[in-house]
Amino acid sequence: MNTTGLDLSAEYNARIALARGHFFQGESLPRGVLSDAIERSWRRCLSLGLTPATPADLSLLTARELRESRERSRVLLEVAQPELENLYQQIANTGSVVILTDAEATVLASISRDDPLTRRGGRPGMCWQEQRMGTNAIGTVIVEQQAVTVLGREHYLDQNGPFSCSASPVFDPFGKLIGVLDISGGNSVHQNHIQDLASMSAQVIENRLILTQLGMHTVVRFHSRPEFLGTLWEAIAAFSHNGTLVAANRAALTLLEIGRDHFHRHDFSSLFDYSFDRFQDHFSVAGRSPQLLYFRSGMRVYASASPVSTAAGRPACGSSGHGSSVVSGDGSIRRFDLCLADVALGDAPLHELLEKARLAYSADIPVLLQGETGSGKEALAKALHFASPRKSGPFVPINCASIPETLIESELFGYADGAFTGAKRGGAVGKVQLSDKGTLFLDEIGDMPLSLQARLLRVLQEREVAPVGSTKLIPVDIGVICATHMNLKELIAQNRFREDLYYRLNGLKVLLPPLRQRKNLREIITHIVDSKSHGRGKLSVSEEAMDAFLKHPWPGNMRQLCNVVSTAMVLLGSGTQIELQHLTDDFLNEMIGRRIAGGAEMAETIHTGTLTSLEAQAVQRALERHGGNISVTAAALGISRATLYRKIKNYLPGTRND
Repeated sequence: MNTTGLDLSAEYNARIALARGHFFQGESLPRGVLSDAIERSWRRCLSLGLTPATPADLSLLTARELRESRERSRVLLEVAQPELENLYQQIANTGSVVILTDAEATVLASISRDDPLTRRGGRPGMCWQEQRMGTNAIGTVIVEQQAVTVLGREHYLDQNGPFSCSASPVFDPFGKLIGVLDISGGNSVHQNHIQDLASMSAQVIENRLILTQLGMHTVVRFHSRPEFLGTLWEAIAAFSHNGTLVAANRAALTLLEIGRDHFHRHDFSSLFDYSFDRFQDHFSVAGRSPQLLYFRSGMRVYASASPVSTAAGRPACGSSGHGSSVVSGDGSIRRFDLCLADVALGDAPLHELLEKARLAYSADIPVLLQGETGSGKEALAKALHFASPRKSGPFVPINCASIPETLIESELFGYADGAFTGAKRGGAVGKVQLSDKGTLFLDEIGDMPLSLQARLLRVLQEREVAPVGSTKLIPVDIGVICATHMNLKELIAQNRFREDLYYRLNGLKVLLPPLRQRKNLREIITHIVDSKSHGRGKLSVSEEAMDAFLKHPWPGNMRQLCNVVSTAMVLLGSGTQIELQHLTDDFLNEMIGRRIAGGAEMAETIHTGTLTSLEAQAVQRALERHGGNISVTAAALGISRATLYRKIKNYLPGTRND
């Protein structure tokens, strides 16, 4: 199946109509119109007795049934929620909905605007099984166990024809399907890269599941190119204490050439030409460089081991540091430590402020980072760590907002054997103890439950911690960096944050400016493009694309910029220059939508009655009619997205180069 435009063209719709006519009359389907997965789904629906006129089953679970479903998928929900929000930021202005379901196709959570078209399909408790809804991305993914896109009338039921949806399966660390991640919206806004975004987000969730659920195992990250360690494309595999393979992500399964059902047949030594004990010994010392390994087939990979904890309560394997690794000119691997210059990038006032923070933290004075969401607080925290005397120790982050209140105490302080029902045998080491001789980074500290703030204060004052369920005090030597987007003074006034803890943490406050206020935005963009282009040659940004970057308000700050650049590089393929056509609709829509919402009029300098003036008025009316949506407006005007953007730049105040 091939669809070339962002809108479903009349030609494509005609082909689908022809295919439906053939299929429902019992005739052979035309070749190349439907994907194999869609054709198989249609045949399943036919065998179930469904017809195109069958009404979709829009019934919902009861409140009790939904609670039970969510409880069964509690770990998935907790791990996936940050990625759902991140994904929605990337597609927010398309009018689409992000949906997470369980393995039974029941909607567990969704994020969307208050739009009837998208809200209808994403209501928690709705079930998207094929037998209830016909061919649809969620239900078909569950049967096919592979990513699926269903466009318009590829849906079996006529009632679902106005939708287009892309979904990807989510597997647990042991290869079992546990959910589906879906992006759905109207046919007029579906973009060709939506499937890629859904698949990448599903991989992020799967990787996090491995790292959060298998902390007591040796978790090995590997890739044929060391610069890809620590990225979405790295392979991740977990091995038991005796070296048996117990879990692997998609990249690992591909590199190892094994199926999801064959984990138990392999161990470390059967996969790598190296002893498991020697590998563990190599990473028993914190901060070790990646190890060069060979598959039995002779293929070379670079591997590192994440920190894991033993029942004895100490790191058993893995580098506790979080620096990246790069290849030097002679081919050897060295530790790459983030530096403050990478954060400031020539911004003199910011560099001066960061230098003060470096001096303070190097003297063991706590640093409090304050800034908008996505402004780079964790990157700065890492840079401060690696610029301090603690750089040889671990950098241990914990996000106080992303961990449920019932779990954050055990995550932070650890727990003893038998501390509570469901506790791991032998207990677990908490983040405070793991950061001994290093840095504990408390992100979103303003979200820490008030009940835990007193205990954290005692740990910081006494420099010793007792795991949950234990009276044994363990001494710790930690440096502390905190971050928040909230005003902690206001939280203190509302009795939501302890004043004594605030003054313990606020040795020096650093206010990070939002991206839109950075004076060196061009240098920041160039730096991010360069940092993400390792292994694929030098990449550049066209002047038109750079102009769009420089004029964007960047509400998501550095995180949004990194996401936009990463997506552009995926859409770029083998090209070497990022152009306007590689920028997603939601990025351009966000910028143009803000101009229109602000009441901007086309440039008044254009003489009334001229051809240029008439064209400017036509562009503005089309933009207003379609809510600033670039793709829909371009299609209505019969021009490309890039051409439309160039016209907008010329006519709309604030988007021109004055």
